[in-house]
Amino acid sequence: MREYKIHPNKNLGQNFLRDPNLMAKLIDGLELYPDEDVLEIGAGLGVLSSKMAGQALGVIAVEKDKKLFSAIEKEFGHQKNMRFVHADFLKLDLVKLLHDCHLPMKVLGNIPYNISSPILFKLLENHFLFSQAVLTLQKEVAARLVGPVGTKDYGILTIFFGIQTECKKLFDIEPGAFIPNPQVTSTAIQIQFLKKPAHLVHNPKLFKVVVKEAFHQRRKTIKNTLQKLLKNGRLKPWESCGIDPKLRPEQLTVAQYVSLANCLNTLL
Repeated sequence: MREYKIHPNKNLGQNFLRDPNLMAKLIDGLELYPDEDVLEIGAGLGVLSSKMAGQALGVIAVEKDKKLFSAIEKEFGHQKNMRFVHADFLKLDLVKLLHDCHLPMKVLGNIPYNISSPILFKLLENHFLFSQAVLTLQKEVAARLVGPVGTKDYGILTIFFGIQTECKKLFDIEPGAFIPNPQVTSTAIQIQFLKKPAHLVHNPKLFKVVVKEAFHQRRKTIKNTLQKLLKNGRLKPWESCGIDPKLRPEQLTVAQYVSLANCLNTLL
């Protein structure tokens, strides 16, 4: 950083991991094989990119910061199985970017806290491109990916990711492991992208509406949160779904939300 006069950009949410042991643990969590490609979200200083290139078939590392991109190109551009892309990850066409990669591939990223949700949903939207991901997220966001039914952490993220993935907490990372120190604890999460969805959703658009409406007022019963969708009580899907309408939104399992949405799809 001193050599290239790089200062962390707060607006881009830059916090560089500096602990080599934690870097090794993150890469171990990817369970890399020599015939696999890796997509890195936020190349940073290129250290993780270089380490992964020694274990993988190839690495495509995306970096938005122009100064960082120039530095890592100069430092690591000579490595044949590494490719750096200067772009905003959220604006990339991932199908086009990864068309000549060995698919499905793996993903690693130390995700900026301020755009973690858009990045997560972009990965979920393109789930067919990936087999596994290891992401460093703000602890509270990570908790929402693995939140058990009936807890405050269980919600929209848990349910949407529960359809197409299996998520597991790996370990927490304290602020002192980064430069500069963030003001929150981070968590490394492993995400397995399923070849087939865990549950069959008949109408994905309606399913999303049901889940979002339910958690918009999570303190109410599921029946009351969905009043608008249920035509003010004229639609009664509860018996067909085997769901108690007095339950609160966080008390319904992913399978029950799928059942409810599929049932409503036949009634609307």
